[in-house]
Amino acid sequence: MILKKNLLLLVVCLSALFSARSQDLLNLPSSIKWQQIKSEHFKIIYPKGLDEEAQRTTNILENIYEPASNSLDTRPRKFPVILQNQHAVSNGFVTVAPYRSEFYMFEPQNYRHQGNDRWLERLAVHEYRHIVQFEKAITPFNKAMYFLMGEFGPFLSAAMAAPQWFYEGDAVGIETSFGRSGRGRIPSFLMAFKANLIDKDGFNYYKQHLKSFRDFVPNHYVTGYLMTTHLKNKSGVDVWGKIVGRSFRIPFVPFTFSNSMKKETGKYLLPTYDEMLEQQKELYTEQLNQIKPTQFTAIEHERNKNFTNYYFPRRVLDDQILVVKTGFSLIPALVLIDPSGNEKKIHELGAWQNPDGLSSNNSSVVWAELELDPRWQRRTYSVIKKLDLRTKELTRLGKKTKYMAPTISNNGKWVAAIHQSEDHRFEIHLLDANTGELVRAFENKENFQYSVPQFDQQDENLILLKNKDDGKEIIRKNVATGQEESLYWSDTENLGNPIVRNGWLYYASDRNGIDNIFAMNMESRVNYQVTSSRFGAFSPRVSSKGELLYNDYTADGFEIASATGDSKTWVPSEKAKYVGFNFQKQMVEEEGFEDVLYNYPDSSYQTSRYPKVGRILRPHSWGLDAIPNKNNYSFGVFSKDLLQTTTLSASGIYNNNERKWRFVTRGSYQGFYPIVDASFGFGVRTVDVIGPQRTQTYGWDENNLKIGLRVPLYLTNSKYTRKAEARVSTQYIAVEKYDVPVVELTHVRNGELIAMEYEASFQRLLKKSFLDLNSRWGQTLEVNYKHTPFVGDYNGEQFSVESSLYFPGVFKHHSVRLKGAYQFNENSEYEFSSPITFTRGFSYISFDQFTNLSFNYKLPVLYTDLHLGPIFNLQRIYVNGFYDYGIGKNDNETSVDIKSFGAEVSFNFNVFRLLPLFDMGVRYSYRPDFEDEVIEVIFGGVTF
Repeated sequence: MILKKNLLLLVVCLSALFSARSQDLLNLPSSIKWQQIKSEHFKIIYPKGLDEEAQRTTNILENIYEPASNSLDTRPRKFPVILQNQHAVSNGFVTVAPYRSEFYMFEPQNYRHQGNDRWLERLAVHEYRHIVQFEKAITPFNKAMYFLMGEFGPFLSAAMAAPQWFYEGDAVGIETSFGRSGRGRIPSFLMAFKANLIDKDGFNYYKQHLKSFRDFVPNHYVTGYLMTTHLKNKSGVDVWGKIVGRSFRIPFVPFTFSNSMKKETGKYLLPTYDEMLEQQKELYTEQLNQIKPTQFTAIEHERNKNFTNYYFPRRVLDDQILVVKTGFSLIPALVLIDPSGNEKKIHELGAWQNPDGLSSNNSSVVWAELELDPRWQRRTYSVIKKLDLRTKELTRLGKKTKYMAPTISNNGKWVAAIHQSEDHRFEIHLLDANTGELVRAFENKENFQYSVPQFDQQDENLILLKNKDDGKEIIRKNVATGQEESLYWSDTENLGNPIVRNGWLYYASDRNGIDNIFAMNMESRVNYQVTSSRFGAFSPRVSSKGELLYNDYTADGFEIASATGDSKTWVPSEKAKYVGFNFQKQMVEEEGFEDVLYNYPDSSYQTSRYPKVGRILRPHSWGLDAIPNKNNYSFGVFSKDLLQTTTLSASGIYNNNERKWRFVTRGSYQGFYPIVDASFGFGVRTVDVIGPQRTQTYGWDENNLKIGLRVPLYLTNSKYTRKAEARVSTQYIAVEKYDVPVVELTHVRNGELIAMEYEASFQRLLKKSFLDLNSRWGQTLEVNYKHTPFVGDYNGEQFSVESSLYFPGVFKHHSVRLKGAYQFNENSEYEFSSPITFTRGFSYISFDQFTNLSFNYKLPVLYTDLHLGPIFNLQRIYVNGFYDYGIGKNDNETSVDIKSFGAEVSFNFNVFRLLPLFDMGVRYSYRPDFEDEVIEVIFGGVTF
């Protein structure tokens, strides 16, 4: 019985999570023209001008429709896929509300993620496998869930029936089976798991799957790939179709996934995980026994208590080392390390576009950061920034650009970068290093993908990677003539980070089964293995004195390694032993479609205009939306179109301040620069009024028609997240049975009014590190004004302002938050709903003037990996101590003090081995003026 109650609670919480609606849609302006291709199994929707990539996408998807469905024994129904070309982000997803897949066409520069596959082919097969998985989840029970909840019903059932690692791991397995590489063939993909297993003896299933605040745990893509491939190798590639086929049929049964594994393989989930762990440990131990690790000097730096990375080491300012430092306790920052190991943070990065290619000369460093379009969230930019290491002057090289992997010349005159256009064309651009102006764009008729360029020592050539149809190539491109020379080519190695120094080409490669640094003599063209790392060596840089600096991975993060550039200690490549173990080989052979991803036809599909207006109405879900919007909860029916321009809803809304339900219909069109919102609602309103003897609650009936404009502006272009918003609206209000004692009214109980409302808000918050509970520095401000300037039966006026200030606490990850609010009400005839936060421990009380001041100190108490069987997994406990002081005053009356203090004890935990991390706790408020206490359950949200 207790188990069933807990399961019901989980269902309600997850339903609330999945039903949450964002007010600002992730969309593009209505001026963009959209086209569509309707093939047999897909509807491809894309911006006009992207026709070539849309045709290629359709051919790829139709070609893999059968092969990528076989092992799950499911054929998906026709499915919409939206191609996005305005984002400077490489990503893709399948989701609901509404049901669709989106492909972000911006190709990544990170060779350790990309391997030797082209981005679109990799993306298509991975996301299509998710489509197959969700189609597999459509069972009779889940169809019933659809009728109860809409699209969130089957989605919730699928989340309950199988862990998230299955979905991502199975998709990685398919991309590995069908592609040239796929992440399963890239050693660095499994590197962190391997280091934890060897140096920390691995983690139990709960920690590996649900993550930890104590140790770095690779994500569920890695766990899932290892688990799914392990069972495919053991029981056949169709085993997961049988397992999830069972669990999808009965997702409401606790631990149905583990039980299904037992039925099909003879072992439950945890023994299967332990078996996989033991097998991987044997494989890694055997691998490490075959190598002799390189002897290197570890560069001295400050000690770190938590997982920390020192990325891309290089000598600058003659004797210092520049790195990008990041970790559990840090946001990414440029740090200088002196010869004694002392660190100096010189600049904290914004939304860092990490292409494995930071570039510097002796006195300047350049990188790319993601910047947002102020209004359109599906349009972002990748902008080059340059920092002078001596003066600390920051220069922004251009605006609204799409540059990746910038590199600065040794003489400081030029910056070269990879440019991607909206029609998916790649060019190498040479820019003025001081102004960012385009000096030259190098022609690329074949549209090869270039990546991670670096200038040679003389600044005469660029050394970079060129991804071709038959493999990957390291080339030397002359800056003056544009001529290219091939230096090294491979159709099997995952090449990366090439540089030329002192007659040698240095590059990273997984040639021997572990990522290492290699070098080729430019005259003899003989290749050598330079490093022999236990887990992986990356990012080679050679100083002016011939010192080789690189990253060596450990279980505690990327370390800085230093070695002499003495080629006598290097091993000729032909003598370097291959120590890989091809974990994926059996799975690839059984899937039997290794070449299908690149052997697709070149069919030409008919295109047509996508009718945006005719597709505005698309109901997708219905049910509880229990993630509160300010003080409101809702239950209703929700609609949103595929291009996310329009939302419509009809719902019952519970106001937590007034503790009453209202029925509201809403509509929002967000294709224009100002968003147009409209709503109609009716129901009961209430207010608490302090009387001579006690506080009394009064209520009345109210109908409301509201229309407004708002402009949200996303202004993030640095380490601070910034957003501003302005709103204006007008509303018609009709009231009945109005009988509130504070109203100086003796004859009008029914009436009408027309009100205007103006709102403005701004926030500026420093990015949080993984362990931060709040932003270390930040400010928020909200201003609201309502009044009745037009003729009506009632008059009313309300002004409010609320602000929060964030400061660092005494120790790391402690936070101080000061919050203040003021509200003025001219409520002699009508009482507007309050937008401010009231004093904790009290229900909302109406005053003509009210001020609330709040002090909060939040700190972590315990990081733990405690689990109580499969039911409960606790990761963190934190406390927020508070003191609230409210001052309320009515005309001609003395002020009333409303005080409370206490503590909120919150717990971050998982339930039933599910990945979402819940934040719930208990608030204890002591009210000294009443000499009593209030205990409440608080819900802080859910994190994936």
